[in-house]
Amino acid sequence: MSELKPTLLRLRTSTVDALKLELKQSSHRSMASLADEILSKELERRLENQSAQLDKLVNAARNVV
Repeated sequence: MSELKPTLLRLRTSTVDALKLELKQSSHRSMASLADEILSKELERRLENQSAQLDKLVNAARNVV
């Protein structure tokens, strides 16, 4: 089974233009695969950032006396 799920996204014109520009400089075969990679990396980065912030809050709470 494929991991891919067809999804319709409403994107700003400027976002589509930026994807088109990036696509010219990438080895991706489609805008969809490029957008999928960018979204995946950014969402992973955000999750890691949220985890790091939570760790800082937990450590700060432990140090409150």
